[in-house]
Amino acid sequence: MFDRHSIQLKLAGITFLLLVFTVCSLIALTNAQMETAFGDYISLHLSVMEHGPAETMFIHSVHQSLWWVGLFFILLGLIVTSIIAANITRPLRRLTRAAAAVEHGDFNQCVPVDSSDEVGRLTKVFNGMTARLAQNECAQRDFFASITHELRTPLALLQGTLENMTAGVTEPTPERLFAMQEEIMRLNRLVTDLRDLSLAQAHELRLHLRPTDLGQLAQQCTMLIQPLLDEKEQMLQCQIPEHLPRLMLDADRMRQVVGNLLVNASRHSRSGSHIRLTIREQSDCIELCVANDGPCIPAEDLPHLFDRFYQSADHAPGGSGLGLALARQYTESHHGTIAAVSTPEEGTVFTIRLPKA
Repeated sequence: MFDRHSIQLKLAGITFLLLVFTVCSLIALTNAQMETAFGDYISLHLSVMEHGPAETMFIHSVHQSLWWVGLFFILLGLIVTSIIAANITRPLRRLTRAAAAVEHGDFNQCVPVDSSDEVGRLTKVFNGMTARLAQNECAQRDFFASITHELRTPLALLQGTLENMTAGVTEPTPERLFAMQEEIMRLNRLVTDLRDLSLAQAHELRLHLRPTDLGQLAQQCTMLIQPLLDEKEQMLQCQIPEHLPRLMLDADRMRQVVGNLLVNASRHSRSGSHIRLTIREQSDCIELCVANDGPCIPAEDLPHLFDRFYQSADHAPGGSGLGLALARQYTESHHGTIAAVSTPEEGTVFTIRLPKA
C-alpha cells in the first residue's frame, strides 16, 4: 500500500499525468488534422462536399483506433513510470531504513552506492557519518571503561584505608593522611582534566586570552619541572630567543601544555639523559619543540599518542593518559597544531605551532 506522501508515488503520478496529457493532446490534434485532411481529399478527388456513411464510418474507425493506441501507450507509460520511479527512489528507501536503524542505536550501517549522482553522493556522506558514529561509540565505551579503571583503584584504596582507620586496625599517622591527601588531589586533577577535555572537544572551553610572551611562559615551566629533572639527574637544554612577539594565549592552559610535554619527556627518558626545549620564530607562527633521547616510539603508536588514556607498551608509571590529549585540545583551541616525530637517531620530538595572528 503506497503512502500518498511518498516521493515514488508523487514522481510516478506527475510523470504519468504528463504522459496522459501528451498522448491525449496528440490524439486530439491527430484526429482533427486527419478529419480536415480527409475532407479536403474527398472534396478534391470526388467532388463531394459532405461525407457519406462510408466516409463517416472510416473516420470513426480511425478515431477509435487512435484512442485504443493511445490507451495502450498510457498503460505502458504507467508501468514504465512506476518502474523508473521505484528505481530512482530505491536508494532513498535504503537510506531511510538505515537511518531508522541508526535512530535505534545501530550505527553499523553501510548503504551500497549504486550511482555517482546526488543520491549516490548523499549515500557516501551517510556511510561516512555512520562510520564516524560507530567509531565515536566505540571510543565512548573505551573512554568510560578507562574512567572506571582510573577512578576505581584509588577510590578502593581510600575506602579501605578509611575503613581500617575507623575500625582501629590502622593508626591514622601523618604519613598515611598525607598519602591519602595526595591521592585525593590526584583524583581531583583527573576529574578536572576530564572536564576540561570534554569542554575542549565540544568547543565550549573558555579561554582567557591576553598578550603573552611564549618564551617567558616556557621558562616558568622549566623552573617548575626542575625538581623532577634533578631527581632523575637529567639536563634540560633551552634555546629561547629574546624579544619574541607576543601571542594571544590563555597563559594557564599553555603553561599546562608545555609542562605536560616536559613531564612526558622526563618520564620517558633514562636517568642522566638530555631534554631539549627550543622555540623558533617562523614567518607565520611561533614554533615550540620539546625533544628527548628516550626510546623510539613505534610507528603504530604515533597516531594514537594524543588519544585519551592511551598508553604505549613501554609507558612510564605515574601518568593518567590525559596529558597529551589535553595538550592537543588546548593547542587546537588556540588555532595551533601539535605533532610528534620519533626516530632512533634523534629520539622523540613534540612540536607545537601557534599562529601569530
